[in-house]
Amino acid sequence: MWKQLLQVQNGGLALAVSTSEEVLSMMRALTIIAVLFLVGCSEYKLDTFAKWCEHITDEKSVEKHQPFWAVFPGVSFHHDAVRDDFANFLNNTYMEKVKNSANVDRSPRMAWREGTNLHLVNPSSYFGADPEKLIVEWRGGIERANTNKLEDKADKCLYETITGLFDSMHIHSITGDIFGKNRTDDVTVIDTDRKARFAKHKLAPP
Repeated sequence: MWKQLLQVQNGGLALAVSTSEEVLSMMRALTIIAVLFLVGCSEYKLDTFAKWCEHITDEKSVEKHQPFWAVFPGVSFHHDAVRDDFANFLNNTYMEKVKNSANVDRSPRMAWREGTNLHLVNPSSYFGADPEKLIVEWRGGIERANTNKLEDKADKCLYETITGLFDSMHIHSITGDIFGKNRTDDVTVIDTDRKARFAKHKLAPP
């Protein structure tokens, strides 16, 4: 009787040991998977104009920025951050162009955004040049971007950023007399057709 009971107990002990080892093995496997997931994940934040420019001109740009250990590479788009950075880039570029102008105080800024509408002060306002020249240049670049006719990398960065992230471009041609009076602001609005292009594919624009 004691022998039989001991055999039953040993059998139960063996079963318990076996079950315990299976649980430990399963826990080890889950731990390894969790570690690989945490360590192997990598997210590339696309949040500047420079990164966006690289993204639209180089198909492998995201891949280039992934670390070698990344098992699950990914990318996150921060469109508002890119819009802000692009507007700042334009503002700094054009402020530099007009800094030596006699009318430098005519506008405290040269470029800014209001939502998905981009605003630019026509530099002709500072030099007495024909304002239509720059307007024609911007309109032509936007049209070429919409029809995929841009080949130069710099042009693609500039105009495809506008057509991809902005619904319209507002060019302000400011005029006034030498005393800063009788100031006028003639605004030309160029539609990028962004909403219509995305709507064709039943997508919401970013």
